[in-house]
Amino acid sequence: MRFSGQGMMSHTATTTISRYFTKSRGKALSTSWFGLSTAEFILPVLIVYLLTITSWQNLWIYISILVLILLPITSFLLVKNLNFESREETNQKEFNQKIKQWKRIEVLKDYRFYVVCLNMLAMPWIATGVFVYQSFITESKGWGTYVIAQSFMVYSVLSVITLLVAGFLIDKFTSRKLLIFMNIPLLISTIVLMYFDISFSAFLFLGLIGISNGLANVLGSSTWAEIYGVRYIGSIKALTTSLMVFSTAFGTALFGLLIDKGFSIEQVALVSFIYIALAAVLLFFVRNKLNPQYL
Repeated sequence: MRFSGQGMMSHTATTTISRYFTKSRGKALSTSWFGLSTAEFILPVLIVYLLTITSWQNLWIYISILVLILLPITSFLLVKNLNFESREETNQKEFNQKIKQWKRIEVLKDYRFYVVCLNMLAMPWIATGVFVYQSFITESKGWGTYVIAQSFMVYSVLSVITLLVAGFLIDKFTSRKLLIFMNIPLLISTIVLMYFDISFSAFLFLGLIGISNGLANVLGSSTWAEIYGVRYIGSIKALTTSLMVFSTAFGTALFGLLIDKGFSIEQVALVSFIYIALAAVLLFFVRNKLNPQYL
């Protein structure tokens, strides 16, 4: 039931937007992720304030009632004039060209899928490892108790800003051309973690992760639609979402295993750096082969 909120709602939202929008897909996706990112920023503060007024049990009941009222109404208003073949209207020839609509079984046989996935999955497993073991990082670097918490503000702000900018860039240059740049801030963040110990480096470290996160959120949906079409985008994204969930568990386990083996945080950052670099090199060699197949 929890997954239906965090996982399924974001999955269905980005899938629907990717299918419906063509010319404005980037801006549409960045706007939807902006809503989620804003909620992640505002709701914790709001809930803490509401807890001073009422109990957490009452809060859950109020939230449930609010969802039961608003969800059917908004769903009806949004989909009443849509069907499975509904698309954003566009008169530009380049957007009206018919491309091959790949099925999931065909995607699994395409080597490009695995190269792109290696790059897409870098952000989830590395960022999750950082978030889970932030206390270990703080102690290793001597950053102090509150520095990492303050740094998350920079992470959130830069993530939201990047989301909005990325939407316009995708519509102008396509996701396929931006994909090679997605993990560069993340790569630099591992270098910061390896070589800098001063407190300011925590803000730079998490800020760079926030930039890559903003890019990854939008590119994670639009790239698949551009390469493989939108007819079967639901089943394709279900596969990539499952891989993403697995990668977050993998990252947590790997970080923990390395720490238990006596690796310093600098050595863990080096392992992350090597993975990102190898994935980026593979993507660099296939970057010109990521175009869709036109019928």
